Amino acid sequence: MRVVDAFAGTGGWSAGAIAAGCKPILGVDCDEKPLRLWATNCTPHGGRAACVTIGTDAVEWPAADADVHVHLSPPCTSLSKARAGSATAASVTAALDTVRWCLDLVLAKGYASFSLENVATPAIQALVAEYTQRHPDRIASVVLDAADYSTASNRVRLIVSTPGVVRRLKEMPVQRVSVRDAFAAAEMPLPAEFLKSNTSNRDGSPCVRSVQQPAFCVTASHPHVWCDRAGVTLRCLTVAESSVLVGFPRSWRLPLGSRVGTMAVGNAVRCPHAARHAHHHARAPRTPPPRERHARQSRRCRRRWQPPS
Repeated sequence: MRVVDAFAGTGGWSAGAIAAGCKPILGVDCDEKPLRLWATNCTPHGGRAACVTIGTDAVEWPAADADVHVHLSPPCTSLSKARAGSATAASVTAALDTVRWCLDLVLAKGYASFSLENVATPAIQALVAEYTQRHPDRIASVVLDAADYSTASNRVRLIVSTPGVVRRLKEMPVQRVSVRDAFAAAEMPLPAEFLKSNTSNRDGSPCVRSVQQPAFCVTASHPHVWCDRAGVTLRCLTVAESSVLVGFPRSWRLPLGSRVGTMAVGNAVRCPHAARHAHHHARAPRTPPPRERHARQSRRCRRRWQPPS
């Protein structure tokens, strides 16, 4: 399967696709800094980077083919619950228009294999429901938590894809991975037995989890913190440690510097979750176009009724 990673960033989806045996052929983003790292990681696999603004600039999208998959993860900051009430009306409208543009793209290009990831807020779900109602044979959606599917941190997202793939995603068995499991697989030591996010409980106490559980959602704004059972701070997670929770392989090149690294890793698609999605797309049965089906049926009939020589 050849994969296009739109709004690629540092390449969380591409990393998962490579792990599933797919080949990234195009990464598109308007920010050249993470895109350069995408190219660093994906060029050896045949990937080509395009630094453009999707929806505004021209992009050489590949033609629809049975082995082409297009993944789109448009910006969702303005639509997130954390920004509810603070995001400007213009930014919310622009974000919704970008999602609409992405769905129009896959429909116009005729991509038989695609996926779109975004926040599962009422505005996005209502928009997707409109498209599902108009194109029930092309578009479906499901809300999934990456922590249920091999990722060592939570990330609840709306996944839009074809009805067949969405059905298979709903049937996937839950496979949880703890922070301890993820660090052991990465051969990295655990600095502490607990970590906390930058949020607080209703009583004002810090939100603390054991490393025997998946971590809180890794965000772009603040790194998680290693702590003791009572929430006393040890230190912040490094970018490399946060990338383990997201599922990047140790070999994946990430930004230097804690601030830009935290933003890149927090915004990334969770790699193990992407790998499982890519696996389902790669194995999805292809339905040939009507003309091709008719040609096959005609050939079978001719062979069946060919008179003996």
